[in-house]
Amino acid sequence: MKYLSTAALAALVLLAGCGSNGVAHAPIGAGLIACNTTNIINTGFNFDWVCWDRTPIKPGTLPGFPTFTLKTSDSCLPSQAGNPFAAIETPAGADGYLSQQFIDHGVPQSVSFRVWGGQDPVTVTVGIVFPTGTSRGTETILDTFTPAPLHASSTACTGAVPITKSYSFSRADFSVGSLIEIRLHVTSNGVNNATANFDDITSSP
Repeated sequence: MKYLSTAALAALVLLAGCGSNGVAHAPIGAGLIACNTTNIINTGFNFDWVCWDRTPIKPGTLPGFPTFTLKTSDSCLPSQAGNPFAAIETPAGADGYLSQQFIDHGVPQSVSFRVWGGQDPVTVTVGIVFPTGTSRGTETILDTFTPAPLHASSTACTGAVPITKSYSFSRADFSVGSLIEIRLHVTSNGVNNATANFDDITSSP
């Protein structure tokens, strides 16, 4: 976890509402980071949720879900200790997604991330949305998969490890310089640590 200056912390408070409204946001601190720019920003969640939107879709049958949490440890992934990651828990039919906007380059682009499950299986759906900021946006689904769960129980591990997923996409109806949006949907019918965990979410070129 990186330590921030007082000025940077103040900027984080101002930027906590960074949203999917198609409006560029002010940079953090001395201009090192800005949202809605040419690539995905805050790829490793070192700046809390800055530039990431968290959208609940439905609660499922258990109260209080979905939840979006930043964590720095996983008992079945010692290498993650101290390294922040996003955990989306969606038991009993809960549904939600994590998203961020970035600028279309007019050339084939790609998005990649590391992902792993908790205990009960979860379904992750990856989508690209254009145009952003309106109810008319069309979401193109790139993939649906179940990440390997790392936990066999609350006290035992499966021995599985995170995987890296990568997707390339190019849409003729993207306007060069327009904002597009990556969405990472999560849902599950399980009830025991039905969580998808994400880190190192990057885009290129």
